[in-house]
Amino acid sequence: MKLFKIYFILFLSIFSGTLFAQEFKPAANPDKILADLRKSSLATSSIQADFREEKFLSFLKEPEKSSGVFYYKKEDQMRWEQQMPFKYIILIKGEKLRVLDAGKEKNLGSAGKMAGQIKQVMLGLVNGDFQQSKAFTQVCMENADHYQVILTPTNKRMRNVYTKINLVFLRNNLRLKELTFFEKGGDKSIMKFQNEKFNQPIAETVFNNL
Repeated sequence: MKLFKIYFILFLSIFSGTLFAQEFKPAANPDKILADLRKSSLATSSIQADFREEKFLSFLKEPEKSSGVFYYKKEDQMRWEQQMPFKYIILIKGEKLRVLDAGKEKNLGSAGKMAGQIKQVMLGLVNGDFQQSKAFTQVCMENADHYQVILTPTNKRMRNVYTKINLVFLRNNLRLKELTFFEKGGDKSIMKFQNEKFNQPIAETVFNNL
């Protein structure tokens, strides 16, 4: 549980409902929305984006803020690099998950059961595979500008950490803008993606070097 929470929490992103002027309502055609999102994800070979994150913790009056860069490339390659206030990197390539923390690499080697679950969820939220996952139930919501997919964990290990995960997509291009995790204890984090580039070449060194 500790390993799961330490490494997966770095992929948290959540938003406050006040960020959207319009409230979400149940989607009129959820099956079409999911199909369109799946089609869009299948057409996406790579993603580059900046991110800004705010973590709202019950014991702090002000949210913790961080920022960095994110890379994704088919198949199964991801780099999550927090640059401020300190450097922390999660690197996924194939079956390997590697971590750089406080200037030291933690090489987890070939993915065991826990690392495999982390990799599967992290990649699934980006590449659209969450739709095929049995680890969540899904509810689709919408407003004039966004689609929202609410994932409720069915996996016991996941339920012990999170109550739900929300993904928000722009209606006009079906791109993921915010990824939301609500923790069981009531804490939350908020991440926004900016300056996105899709289907552009990414150097292999991005996924080879921490």
